[in-house]
Amino acid sequence: MCYTATFIQQNDIDILRDNILLDPIWLIDALKSLINAQPNLPENPADSTVSQKWTDFKEKGILHLELVDTIWTKEKHPELHANKEHILLIMEQLNIIAKPRVFSEIGEKVENYFLTPCMLRQESPREVIFPEQDPRMVSAPVLCFVFTGKFLPPPIFHRLLAACVAHWPVSKKKESVENLIFCGCCVFDLDLFHRLTLHCRNHIVYARITRMVVDEANTPDAKLCTRVRRFIALNLSKITSYLGQNLHYKLCFSFSSLEDVFEDDLFDFSLCQVWFAEEDPDATITHEHMNYARLSIALVTVCGNAMREILLSYVPAPHTSIYQAILANKTNLTTKTQTKRGQWQNALLSYDQCQVVFPDPWGRYVAAVDQFDITLLYTLIRTISTVPPPMIDWGFDPPFEPRDTSLAASVERIRLYRNHISGHSPHGKISQEDFEDYWHKIEAVIHDIEHVIGVKVFSVELDKQRRRVISIYEAC
Repeated sequence: MCYTATFIQQNDIDILRDNILLDPIWLIDALKSLINAQPNLPENPADSTVSQKWTDFKEKGILHLELVDTIWTKEKHPELHANKEHILLIMEQLNIIAKPRVFSEIGEKVENYFLTPCMLRQESPREVIFPEQDPRMVSAPVLCFVFTGKFLPPPIFHRLLAACVAHWPVSKKKESVENLIFCGCCVFDLDLFHRLTLHCRNHIVYARITRMVVDEANTPDAKLCTRVRRFIALNLSKITSYLGQNLHYKLCFSFSSLEDVFEDDLFDFSLCQVWFAEEDPDATITHEHMNYARLSIALVTVCGNAMREILLSYVPAPHTSIYQAILANKTNLTTKTQTKRGQWQNALLSYDQCQVVFPDPWGRYVAAVDQFDITLLYTLIRTISTVPPPMIDWGFDPPFEPRDTSLAASVERIRLYRNHISGHSPHGKISQEDFEDYWHKIEAVIHDIEHVIGVKVFSVELDKQRRRVISIYEAC
């Protein structure tokens, strides 16, 4: 089975929409100035920081932002220095460089440096490509992307590695912080139990997934293998489209170890189903599912941070911090009240909310506001802070004509959007039309908040959030 490398580029990449590159040669020269840069070592031998960064770049492909500043100085390259961020973003979009992901105690995070696969010079150790048989590990058959004509330009595999680096964390050496990425090979952590080894030899790209045996399953997860295959195929098509190469490949498999794989011994893809698992159509991620996820994440992160800033900024006297104000109002927040008719009303905070706000059983301190969700923040802003009520009071949908742009109206809108989008969603899907409508509404709310409090970070955060989730969607 052959696949033609074709890909239609995305027309609207938000991150680059405000700039137009008129001369591609200029971008090529910018890349050449990085690749061909010669070390500018400090005169003081004791200052080894710059020297180490040069070594990391030339030998390991690690490009630090400080090294970019050293190469693209205002004196030598004023235009490149002035447009540094834009150029680096273009290089990321073209899979020339990539910021690696790593697992941390709080989940995944992105490192503050780039990996440049085309700069890798170190050959991969034999044990990385051909690991010893470990009874604790099981492997899927080796997936092979065999390019016809026995021709595969090296830049294609370099860019494939960059795309994978931006998508999966690069594995580390045992008891070391060294990345397992080398010239022609890289190892990725797909999750806690699965690893992917990508290896290029001549005109064949090999992919092997291994799994740690933790239960009765004796093969890697088939659906995970399928997603990996689709991701590699998608990016190979994208990269060959960028490079203008009319390249074709066929999918084959080998049931031998990677060391023993030869082209004459490859089998047709139909003999191995682990890389072509049939997914439950009801579990397929659609555009509508991703729209729901994108809006939900934007609400939780950007809108949540904006509400936290409002809560922290509007502290009632005589308290000096919102934490003191919450602690002083603990009784009002957590105790039922009796109306004039003798009826009992529930406390302002539910039992679960009380556990979040007052994690100490004796109520001696208040948790950090970054632990509060949108519903809890709304209640505290409405009852504890000094934010004036909206035009038509709390609890109502603020009018758009005339538009109420007060902080309270913005808080009400965030609460309503949260309820409409994620709080009361019956199926977790949002159409593209509704997505655009909600996103514009969220942008308007964020601008209203920034106009009042004089902080211009949330709109930038929202823009970054949209770009980040678009990249996740594109890779699915």
